[in-house]
This record gives sequence, structure tokens and C-alpha cells, in this order.
Amino acid sequence: MRDVIFPGSRVLAAGSVLSILLSTGLLAQESRPMTVEDVLALKSLSQLSVSPDGQWVAYVVTERDMGEDRQETDVWVVPAAGGPADVRQLTFRPGSDDSPVWHPSGEWLAFSSDREGVRQVYGIRPDGGEAWQVTSHETSVGSFRFAPDGARLGFVASPPATEADRELEEVRGRPIVWDSVYTDQWSRLHVAELEDDVAGEGVRWSPDGLHVVSFVWAPDSRAVAFGARSSPVLRTTYYGATYVQAGAEAEARSVTSMPGGENPVAWDEESGLIVSGTGQLLGTYNRQLWRVPFGADGGALDPVSLTADLDANANLVHIDGARLIVSAARRTGATVYRIPLADGAAAGAPGDLTDGRRYYSGASASADGSLLAFTAEDGMTPPDIFITPMDAFRPERLTELNPQVADLALGEQGVESWPSRAGGEEIEGVLTLPVGYEEGDRVPMVLVIHGGPSGISSDRFNATRGAYPVQVYAGMGFAVLQPNYRGSSGYGERFRGLNRGDISGRDWVDIDSGVDAMVERGIADPERLAVSGWSFGGHHTYWGITQTDRFRAASAGAGANDLISMYSQTDIPEFYHTYLGPKPWEDWDLYEERSAYRHVENVTTPLLIQVGERDERVPAEQSIQFFEAVRAIGKAPTTLVLYPDQPHGVRSPRLQRDLMSRNVEWLTRWVLEPEALVP
Repeated sequence: MRDVIFPGSRVLAAGSVLSILLSTGLLAQESRPMTVEDVLALKSLSQLSVSPDGQWVAYVVTERDMGEDRQETDVWVVPAAGGPADVRQLTFRPGSDDSPVWHPSGEWLAFSSDREGVRQVYGIRPDGGEAWQVTSHETSVGSFRFAPDGARLGFVASPPATEADRELEEVRGRPIVWDSVYTDQWSRLHVAELEDDVAGEGVRWSPDGLHVVSFVWAPDSRAVAFGARSSPVLRTTYYGATYVQAGAEAEARSVTSMPGGENPVAWDEESGLIVSGTGQLLGTYNRQLWRVPFGADGGALDPVSLTADLDANANLVHIDGARLIVSAARRTGATVYRIPLADGAAAGAPGDLTDGRRYYSGASASADGSLLAFTAEDGMTPPDIFITPMDAFRPERLTELNPQVADLALGEQGVESWPSRAGGEEIEGVLTLPVGYEEGDRVPMVLVIHGGPSGISSDRFNATRGAYPVQVYAGMGFAVLQPNYRGSSGYGERFRGLNRGDISGRDWVDIDSGVDAMVERGIADPERLAVSGWSFGGHHTYWGITQTDRFRAASAGAGANDLISMYSQTDIPEFYHTYLGPKPWEDWDLYEERSAYRHVENVTTPLLIQVGERDERVPAEQSIQFFEAVRAIGKAPTTLVLYPDQPHGVRSPRLQRDLMSRNVEWLTRWVLEPEALVP
């Protein structure tokens, strides 16, 4: 097993046990272990949208079509006063129907669809019937919003290639010139009049030289505010600004340009224009919501933070003159907060709107803010949609998306904490126990390390963590620890910044200290440990197996191993300005010291490497480099799997099957079967 492999589709199902259904509190009469096929069969919820009058909740359901090897998305609705028996699927065509947006009248909703090849906006009524085409733009339509009066539709789209570009391409092809773009890669803001619920020709508003990424309408429907940057090139993200424009021929006027860029998220009649941003050029600062006031002469004044007292990344749910509703991660959970407002500023501390008992996300509110819909889940219960009055948390269940989970045996899940050997910092992690675990049992344990590093492992329904099928592992007899090392989100700005200038330092010690803690508590068998992770989790995996030989197996997904070459290979080199400080040529020793490649001779752990062939974030060259070194040194069995045409996250359902199955097989071979330790 020392060859580069382009994957097939072998599947290994493992484990056995019992299931506890938290949603009903009933012990299942019969249960069976979760398999990779069960993971692939799970449907997911996203893009909740409450109708303006609060009568309906629209949402998107995604499921895998294994036969066609693609993700299928469809728009569904459920009455706000209904329940799981009342859900209604509105779209049925193969492909992608998503992004439901209600017309201000509440009588119909628009959605985005690729059913005719070029993505356009379509409309449909919540009680069903045939969908109709709303836009007929010459290029694919991206994000879109109705004007509050319902008379116009704004949308973002790219221009077609110019005749000159087409003629040049016929002669010279379409080479990729680094950090430059073609005309048809810009995004422009267009506005179309609506007549009989159909959009007329879109009129371009935004000017040349601005790449539009988001927009909102003014309350009076006469103007738009849009977030834009000077180029589609990714690194210009940090230099974006917000513009206000009152017509196709009007000037696009910059009203704020905070360091780090920002995007408009709402324009409320009472509270004014609201933008989202950190207010810092680079770093690990909280994303805040800011009110952008206007002076008497129309000029913008200094933005006012409405969420400065919320030590978390704030996501807008609803705003009016009296309150701001936001969602945010909190430690291993997620919740919804209410912030009182007065005179355009925060007038009190954030208070919980939810009860903290489950993981609450994806929130959407009715236009008047009286109703709140959201998804709720926990370690044993997959996410479903609930609705509650905003003034009192009384959630009512609206959907039951994955009833088959009731027949599966799941490992119980909870949150553990431990002091890091690096200074005693308190570290938390999500621990999933093997199915049928009894206190005092010592069991094999696998680390599943999140990426980012500002990602987070949450106490939610963790059937899988990308490439790593957590509950399948639990059925095989593994405990699974997902550590939130310093640098993780959910623990405030201070904690998120603790690994700046110190990646591959104390953050790894935090993780390794968690392994020590699980061994000391009698849970993990020190002779049957494994480590895995994707992206920055892959970085940690490479680093970890160069620092210790305690792990019997390792699986690194899309990880960086040589930070000097990675700086020039990744599409976000600013990442290393944030987390290391100097550029490579300013401190070669630091970059080399924190690179796993510098210590690759220490690797004795059997290593599986997986990566997308077209990964731009952590290019496949990083995985190939480490694989070739481990193979050449010859101290550890190693396998490299390249996933054809896949980006940083593997999207093909069939390749996802291979991705997870190989990890199951690798752990089985090297951890559960001791005789396999002899190559």
C-alpha cells in the first residue's frame, strides 16, 4: 500500500449496538449500527425563509443521487401552524433548485434554478402548481432580492464575454494569468421591473471597476446598498467597501470602507443601513454588525457597532428600531440572541432567546419579527425545523427529515474539558462514545481535528465530519474526540487569537493534552489511538505524527506540510500573515520550524493521505510532497488518494463514499487488527 491510488468504491460497514432517540425519549426496540451508506442517505436542511406574513416556512432539502453522482437540491414549504405531516415539496426537477426568497406580498416565492442550463430566477406558489420563469437574463443569475414594494427585482450577474474577448480566445485560447480575470468573471448589480410576477429586462446599475458581492434594498425601494471590491480576485476581499446607489444613472457613492472589508446585510427604516465586518484588516477578530449613519449632507459618518458586547461572530437574523436578533456560536453550542436597541445603538447586553438545550442554527424571522424559525439538533437527533413566537421560547416541530435515524444505533455524545499542558488553558472537545459503552471500558479512540484553525467542533448531530464518519466509528467500537484547540471559534476573540504566531505550537499541545486526559480518565486505550483531520486538521495530523509515535494510524486530508511552499501555492497567502506574522523570506527559520516536512524523518505511523486533485486552498502538491517523503524514508506504510476534479472539499457523492470508506478500512486495518501492524 505505497502507491498513489485513484479511488474505486469499496464500502466497509462495521459495528453493532442500540439507539437512544432523544426526540421521543423512547428506547428503540430494534437497532442496527450506522454504516457509510446510512451517512450517504441522510438528507440535509438549509436556507430557511419565513414568509413575510409568517404563514409559511420555505427551506431547501439536499440529498445525494448516487446513480447520477450529484447533489440534488429542492425547495420545500411547511405551514407555520402545521407539522411534519404538512410538509410539501415544491420543486422536483433534477439538478439544483435552491435559494428561496419570498415576494413581499407573501403570495409566492422565488428560487434559483439551473433547470435550463443558465441559472435563472423562477417563481412558484406555496400551495403548489407549476413554476414559472421570472428572469431571462443572458448570463446566470446569482443572488437576488425583491424591492420592499414588490415592484422590482435586483440581482447579481456576470456580463457576457465581449466580441473582442471571444475573437481573441479563438486565436489564443483562454490562458489563466495569475491574479487577473476576464470580463465575464465580474459580477454586476442589475435591476428589473416586475409585471405580472415576471421580470423585464435587467438594467445594470453598478459601474465598471466594482465587483459586487452582496446588496440590500432601501426601505423605500428607491436605492440599493451593495458590497463591492475592486476585482473578483480573492485577495481583494480584505479591501471591499459599501456603496449606495439610487438609480441606473446615479453615482455609486461609497458610504463606508472599513479595514478588512464589509458587506451590507440589512437596511431598516428605523435602524438604518447595517453592514457586517470585523473592522480590522487581518486577524482573528469578531465579525460585528455595524450601523452606518448618514449626515445631513448625505455623507457617511463613523459606523457604530451594535454587537460590541457579544464576544462572538454575529449573524443577522432580524432588526427593527427596538431590537436586533442575531445567531452565534457559543462554545460547543449555537444560540440566538436578542440585543435591545435605542436611538440607533445597543441599549443593553445580549440576552438568550433560545434555551441552550440544543444546537440552534439557520434562523429566519417573519417580517414583523413575531415568529422565529430555526433548525434544532443534538448529538443523538438530526436537525429539523422548529418555530416559536419571538417573545417567548415555545418551539413547535415542523419537519421530520430523517426518520430512519430512529432505527440506528448511535454512540452517546457529550462535552469534555481538560487543562492544556501549555500553560493550563482550559480546552474543550466533543466526545462521542462507542455504542453500548459502559463506564470503565478502555476503548480505541480516534481524534477528528477540525480545520480553520478558526473552525469549531460542536455538540450537534455528528454523523460525519466530512471525510470522517463519526457515528460509524462509534459503531465500530471507537471513541471519537473532536478537540477545540486554541484558535477555535465559539470561545470569544481572546481564545480565537491565542495561536497567532504559534501554529504548530501550543495548539497541538492542546490537542495532545486531550488524548492524555481521555487516557487518564480510563476511556481511551493508549495502545489503540488514531489521529485524523481535514485542511488545518490535516496540518495538525502531519505535525502530530512528527512529534509523537503514540498513534497507531493517521489520516490526513488536504493538509499543508511545508509552509514555505504553501505560502505561494494557496489562494489565501494572507492566512500566513495572520497566523505566523512575517512572510517566509522575512523569517525562513520560523516557517521551516513550524513545517511538518522539516521533521518528516520522525514519521513511523501508518498514514493515509486524501486530497482533491483541484484543491486551490491546500493544493494537492502539499499532500504529494509529504507522501513521497514518507515513502522514500520507508519507516511507515503510506497511501495517497487523489480525488479527480475535486476542490478543497470532495463534492462527488461516489467519491464521498470512497473517502469515508477508506478511513473506515484504514482504522480497521491498523487499529482494530493488531496483526496488520507488520507491513
